[in-house]
Amino acid sequence: MVPFPSRTVIRPATRRTFAGYAVAALVLGLFAAPSAVAPAAATSPTSPGPLAEGDVIYQVLVDRFSDGDSTNNDLGDGEYDPSDLGFYHGGDWAGLTAKLDYIADLGVTAIWISPVSDQQPLSRDGLEASYHGYFTRDFATPNEHFGDAAELQTLIDTAHGLGLKMILDVVPNHTADYLAGTSTTYTPSTYKPASPLDNSSYFHHAGDCLFNGTETQTQIENCDLGGLDDLDQSNATVSSYLIDTYKDWVDMGFDGIRVDAARSIPKPWLADFEDAMGVPTFGEVFVGDADYVSEYQDYEWGVLDFPYFFSVRSAFAADTDMNAVGDLFDQDVKYANPNRLETFLDNHDRARFLTWADDNYQRLRSALTFQLTSRGVPVIYYGTEQADDGNGNPYEVPIANKDNRKDMTSWDQNAPIYRHIQRLTTIKAAYPALQTGTQREMWSDTNVYGFSRRVDTTGAETITLSSNSWTTQTRTIPLRAESSITVGTVLTNLMNTSDTVTVTSGGATGKQIVVSLGEHETKVYAPGTPVSSYSPDARNTTKIRVHYNAGLGHTVAIRGDAYPFTWTDGRGARNVAPDVWEFEVERIPDGQSFQFKALIDDLTWSTGSNFTGTGGDVIDVYPTF
Repeated sequence: MVPFPSRTVIRPATRRTFAGYAVAALVLGLFAAPSAVAPAAATSPTSPGPLAEGDVIYQVLVDRFSDGDSTNNDLGDGEYDPSDLGFYHGGDWAGLTAKLDYIADLGVTAIWISPVSDQQPLSRDGLEASYHGYFTRDFATPNEHFGDAAELQTLIDTAHGLGLKMILDVVPNHTADYLAGTSTTYTPSTYKPASPLDNSSYFHHAGDCLFNGTETQTQIENCDLGGLDDLDQSNATVSSYLIDTYKDWVDMGFDGIRVDAARSIPKPWLADFEDAMGVPTFGEVFVGDADYVSEYQDYEWGVLDFPYFFSVRSAFAADTDMNAVGDLFDQDVKYANPNRLETFLDNHDRARFLTWADDNYQRLRSALTFQLTSRGVPVIYYGTEQADDGNGNPYEVPIANKDNRKDMTSWDQNAPIYRHIQRLTTIKAAYPALQTGTQREMWSDTNVYGFSRRVDTTGAETITLSSNSWTTQTRTIPLRAESSITVGTVLTNLMNTSDTVTVTSGGATGKQIVVSLGEHETKVYAPGTPVSSYSPDARNTTKIRVHYNAGLGHTVAIRGDAYPFTWTDGRGARNVAPDVWEFEVERIPDGQSFQFKALIDDLTWSTGSNFTGTGGDVIDVYPTF
C-alpha cells in the first residue's frame, strides 16, 4: 500500500508489500488439516487475479440465495426451519454455482461468500441457527449445509471461468459459544469446539463485550462478541492453527478475504495474517469514526467503510444535510488508501436501505450511482438489485439479523434496480477514473454534493453530482483547478447520454458547468464519446395525493393492502402544500388494483369506505375524518 504523501504510516516490522501478491506461504503448522480441503484441480480456470481497486463485490449469504441440493437442508439438529429467518433455509454452494451467470451479468467482478467452515448447529440458547457462518465448530471442515469441498471447488472454478473473483469470509476472532460466561470449563465436556481448539486455555475469559464506550481497546480484543468464545491469537498454537487452516482454504483459489470482527483482533496479528494468506484482506470494523477505522488500513489492504455507510445512507435515504458527505470525505487523508475502502449501502447487520428510504426506488438509484462512482471498492448486498427492503423493518440494535436476511426469491434481470446497476458496472469498467481516480470535492451544500475523480497521470476524469431534494436543483459548479478538461468541452451524463453540458468560461477556476439535477438524482459526467448510449428505464410510479389540511403539528399516513402499504403500520406522506400530502412508490405493478386509507398521525382513520388505486396512476383523494 502507498500512503498519501501527507500521511506517515508506521507498520509492524513483519509487514510486506504485495507486489503481484507473490508472497511466500508459511510452512504448514502441526495442526493444519489440509485433507479437509479439496486441492485445486490442475485444469482449474485461471483466477482473474487478486482483489483490486476498481472491483465491484457482490455479497452473498449462501443459505439465503439458492437451494441446489435439498439433501443437505435438514441434518436433524433442529437447525432447519425455512419459516423462521433465524434458522437454516437450504441455500448452498451448488445453488450459488447455478446462479453465477445472473451474478456475472450484473457486471460485478467479485463474490464475497459466507464463511465456509463447519458450524455448531444452534446457539447456546437454541434460538438461532448458524446459517450465517459465525458459530464455528471446526475451522478445517466444510459446513455440510453448504456442501462438500468438491462442491466448493466447483463454485470457485465456475466463478473464475466467468471472470469473477472469490472472496472468503474468515472468522478468526471466535468460535461458537461453548464456554458459559467467564467459565473455563466445558459443560457438558462434549460441548466444545473441534480439536485442537478444544482447550479452554486457548481463549480469553473476560465475559461479554459491552460496547458501551467505556471499554479499552485491550478489553474489546479480549471480550466475547455476543457471547462467542474469544480466541487468544497471542497463543502460538491458536495463531498457527488459524493461519495454516485458512491458508488451506485460500489455496483452493480465493482471491481476497473479508475478516469478521477485525476490531476485536490485535492489529499486528491482522497484518501477519494477511501476509500469510498472500491475498488482500479487508476487515470489519463496526464503527462510524474515521479516526478509529482508518488505523486498521495500516495493517490490512482494505477495511469496510462504516463511516461512509452511516453518512451516505442518512444523506441519500433520509434526505439529511449533504454537507455531512463532504465532512466524510474530508477525512480521507487519514487512510492509507481510500480507493481500497469497501463501501456499502446494505449489509447483513443493518436494516435495508429501502427501509430507511421509505421504499423509494429513486433514492436507491441515486445512492447506488453515488456509491459505484465514488472512491472505494463498492459492495452490493444480495437482493439490493431486486429492491429488497427487508419487510420494512428498521430495527438494528445491536444488529439487524432477521428481515435483512430474507431468502432470494427473484433473479429477474429486467428488474429496474438490476438494470440500473448493470449500467453502473458498465461505466465503471470503461472509465479508469471511476476505478482508481483521486477523488476531489467540487460542490457541497444542503441538497447537492459533487466531486471529480481524476487519474492524474493521464488526465482521465469523471464528475459525479448528486441531489437529495424532491425538487429540481440547478447549480453553477466550477471545475477543479487540477482538471485538464477545457472550456468548450461537451460532457455527457453517462446515466442518460441524451443529457449533456458544455464547459464555459467563468467561476473560481475559469471554467464551469451549469447542471440541473432532478428529484433524488445523481449524474455522472465524462468528456468524449460515451462507452455506449443509454437512456434510463421509465419509472412505474404510483403517486397518492391526499387533499386534507391536517393542522399544525399533525401528519398524514397511508395504510393499504399492497406492499409497501400494510393495514398495520402507515407510510408517512410528504407535505407539499397546506392541504396536500403525497406518497410515491414504484413497487406496485402497473395496472394492479389496491385498497388504501388515509390516517391522521397514523392513528385516526378517515371515514367511509376504502379508496381504490391502480398501480402506475396519480391518485387524488379527498378524505373526511
